[in-house]
Amino acid sequence: MNFKQKSIIKQIISDAESEFLIEFLDFFLDKGLGSVSKYETDIFIFYLIEKYQKQKGKKLTNFELSSLLKISERKIKNLKLEVGIRYSSNEEDDELSSWLKLLELISEGFLEFESAEKIILTIEDPYLLRFIEHNLKISKQPSTDYSFNSERVKLKVSSLKILLKKAAEALNMVNGKSKAEQTLKSAIRKNYGEEAIKVLFSILKDTIPGLITGVKLTS
Repeated sequence: MNFKQKSIIKQIISDAESEFLIEFLDFFLDKGLGSVSKYETDIFIFYLIEKYQKQKGKKLTNFELSSLLKISERKIKNLKLEVGIRYSSNEEDDELSSWLKLLELISEGFLEFESAEKIILTIEDPYLLRFIEHNLKISKQPSTDYSFNSERVKLKVSSLKILLKKAAEALNMVNGKSKAEQTLKSAIRKNYGEEAIKVLFSILKDTIPGLITGVKLTS
């Protein structure tokens, strides 16, 4: 590893080196040394990196992960999808996590208004995109459009409203309301201009009023 790689890895696993090592060894010894393929090893190592960076409150982009692991961003996306499918917890927790990730994208400024009727979401995580596409499909909404850039997903505002209503229902049902409120409070004002905030809050009030009670439109 070069200096930059070592620095990032230390940031991810600092104060948790023994836990990381035990989890890593347990994976191999449980299956028998030499019985795990390189592909399975790559997936598990990536899972550990994702897990421990989340615990540290870090969020490396696909570009940063690509530079850290010295593989293409396409392979990073494939690993994220495999980790999501293989190592997600129970179905209810997985759904809660996915809806919270959608709200995080919105609160962190990854939503753009292309027009009064269309928005663009920047989604690096293919597992989250898969989840969103599934929910649009079962809601009989138009499919996503990302023909020009696979990470910039075009949606109708009406489709976004459907997703947010489903998120509100799921989060309220599994006691995720406080987490959702904190997600929106923490970043939404500093990542959007005043005009975008007005339009966005209009959409949020129509779809998830119960989740934005404590989020103020004005400073």
